Amino acid sequence: MITLTINGKEVQIEDGATILEACELAGSKVPTLCHDKRLLPFGACRICLVEVEKTRTKFTPSCSTPATEGMVVKTTTPEIIKARKTILELLLINHPLDCPICDKAGECTLQELVYEYGVSENRFKGKKLALPVDHLSPLIERNLSRCVLCGKCVRICNEVQAVGEISFINRGMKTYIGTDFDRSLDCEFCGQCISICPVGALNSRLFKYKARVWDLKETVTLCPYCSNGCSLVLGVKDNEIKRINSCGQVGINEGNLCSKGRFGYEFVNHPERLKKPLLKKDGQFKEVTWTEALDFVFLRLDKIKIERGAGSIGALGSARLTNEEVYLFQKLIGQGIGSRHFDYGGGYSYQGLVGLKEALGYAASTNSISEIRRAESILLLRADLNETHPNIKVEVNLAVNRNKAKLIIANYRRTKLSPQAEINLIYKPGTEVTLINGMIKVIIENDLINKSFINEKTEGVEKLKLLLEKYTPTYVEKVCKISPQELEKAAKIYAKTEKALIIVATGMAWGGNDKDIAYAVSNLALITGHLGKESTGVYFLGEKNNSQGVLDLGALSRFLPGSGSVDSQEYRALEMLEPGRLKAMYIVGENPLLTYPLPKIKEALEALEFLIVQDMFMTKTAELADVVLPICSFAEKEGTYTNLERRVQKLKKALPCLGESKPDLEIFTNLCRRWGVEVPQDIWLEIVATIPMYKEIDKPWGGSILYIEKDWKGKFIAVEDQEISFDDKLLLVFTPGHLYSGSLSAWNLSLLKVGEPMVEINDQEAKRFGVEDGDEVIVSSKKASVQVKVKISSEVPKYVAVVHLYPTTNMVCLLGKEMMPIEGSIKKI
Repeated sequence: MITLTINGKEVQIEDGATILEACELAGSKVPTLCHDKRLLPFGACRICLVEVEKTRTKFTPSCSTPATEGMVVKTTTPEIIKARKTILELLLINHPLDCPICDKAGECTLQELVYEYGVSENRFKGKKLALPVDHLSPLIERNLSRCVLCGKCVRICNEVQAVGEISFINRGMKTYIGTDFDRSLDCEFCGQCISICPVGALNSRLFKYKARVWDLKETVTLCPYCSNGCSLVLGVKDNEIKRINSCGQVGINEGNLCSKGRFGYEFVNHPERLKKPLLKKDGQFKEVTWTEALDFVFLRLDKIKIERGAGSIGALGSARLTNEEVYLFQKLIGQGIGSRHFDYGGGYSYQGLVGLKEALGYAASTNSISEIRRAESILLLRADLNETHPNIKVEVNLAVNRNKAKLIIANYRRTKLSPQAEINLIYKPGTEVTLINGMIKVIIENDLINKSFINEKTEGVEKLKLLLEKYTPTYVEKVCKISPQELEKAAKIYAKTEKALIIVATGMAWGGNDKDIAYAVSNLALITGHLGKESTGVYFLGEKNNSQGVLDLGALSRFLPGSGSVDSQEYRALEMLEPGRLKAMYIVGENPLLTYPLPKIKEALEALEFLIVQDMFMTKTAELADVVLPICSFAEKEGTYTNLERRVQKLKKALPCLGESKPDLEIFTNLCRRWGVEVPQDIWLEIVATIPMYKEIDKPWGGSILYIEKDWKGKFIAVEDQEISFDDKLLLVFTPGHLYSGSLSAWNLSLLKVGEPMVEINDQEAKRFGVEDGDEVIVSSKKASVQVKVKISSEVPKYVAVVHLYPTTNMVCLLGKEMMPIEGSIKKI
């Protein structure tokens, strides 16, 4: 710690902190235009100038100057005020001063500083800029006439997002910020540049001219998309979301949002939202009252239960339900109806977390999100974070670029993170376990194992060693198509670094071997002792915003609340949706007809005696229902979600329910009472009583780091790939794309503009099948066929076709129940 004086007040701060940070600690406000805590110091705007006694220079930029012991700093002398006013005058020479029509008015940093420092006249004269406005990008508008060249947009795009879409063009008086060759933006459209811009140079096209910021009622809540659990701010006017913004540096995302989080809100006020309960009569839906609808549901299900047994009824829920809703839903199905046939959406994609439970103890990632940036090496396995978990990608970027972590990417193709990797392992799809087994074999052969950790903290290592006999680098090369040199280099990097962690993405549109992958990566972490310490462990990234909560609350037929388990013969989602399995189903927030990989789902649903669908929209599945119950969106209800780092966070209500739609919790409560199931006044208290680890809100249950207990032991589980093929045939692999299954994103017209259904192949495969970039083709497997466009990409290896899922097209039908890469073909139309 060092001591310095700020405006006569002594403060203590850690060595290495800047003067600006010391001023904040002292409560002395220093204005900035180019500074942001997420970015490295830049010192471009000079508005943060302060006086430091006994220095050579009269003024010092506080944002980029380290504080030192005994330093005496003044922030509000007449000379400093005069200097700041001069800087503002210089910025205003070319600024258009079009505040009345600028969306940034009311929260513009330049506007606020001009007012605060009383700059009512300008001594300097110059021509106002009138540069063309870029309206061509689908979500972001660029108005360079307002730009003050602070560089924040360039730096966040480079330092945090690692995209580098925009940069400083030219030098001196001709400098401006733009893209190469002045083309329109073609990026991830995360909108980080919009949120960080201090003026109105970058704007959301969705928010333009929709409202004045001072008219917005703002509510801090949680993102409804992936499992990261990002905080965001809903800006509401006239009972409509006008925009979503980041929440300063608040929340685990520290103000960072992706395109879905920032722009994916149009579904909330979509004109096709269901507003009243619907009952099918003579093949047509009729609006009915809630009492009539719920009475009908109760009577029909109870009749089927009596006549066919409770086991003839199944339930499928969504991992976007809150914890409270999940808990009551399983109580309704289990205690009210008496069935154990329930699962949740993406039930095929939680198997990786189940595998972690069997190997390590909990069905959860082992460490906190913020630890990723402090790692020394990262193994990124079968994960395209730009598509699935963009803010985890931010953490990886920070680890590589600021902590100099060595990144090992193991994937079936190159990704946007590949240029940052120390090594890229491009393997044959479906051979992930062979790859990891090969790495473990190299570690054992080179005596890089952690002997004391293995002896004290594990069991079963000898059985694993026997299995690994054949996994030589030569064998791995034959199976995975990875060279022995690459394999050995990756294994040694991971084993030799102290802070090494593994990240695997589930929800990658195939999950048939997720459990085996979890066993394998657990073995890798155990053999090296990379568990139970900061910035180590295994992260298995869940697909939806409450995937972790569903597991914790026991909302699967083989789980109990609190991560307990039970032997069961009950049906999983894919089994329930086979013809003849059940007589009735209750589907909440899921659209299996469009998102599940079974060709006979429609036949199975049509064969049911009774089908209830509870959703916001009339989906393809809802069209087959006997009763459709309209539900609220995330913005219209309260509750809690549990993110991938096991942190329980509060969801807050920002809007009244649309029409007569109701929160899922209220619907479940009313049905529970019809079956005589007790519903506590405070469901959360019952949850905490059942699951004590949930008692602390906004903290990861189990602590930031799991498995630090002295008596904990991990289990080596020897595992091999399910099926090894050495044929050089075209394999169809599936990526969810940026929009996933589309249960929410499909109803956002703006998001649909940044993607399209397509299949990616390299130029060799294009020649083999006689197709060119942009051609319409039929992609076929032994299960089904779909029509999409071809994109030729050098990032995709030979014998691989990457099928991008899209919300409006059922492309998972190409997959089989096994949920693995599948042999396919491409034919030009």
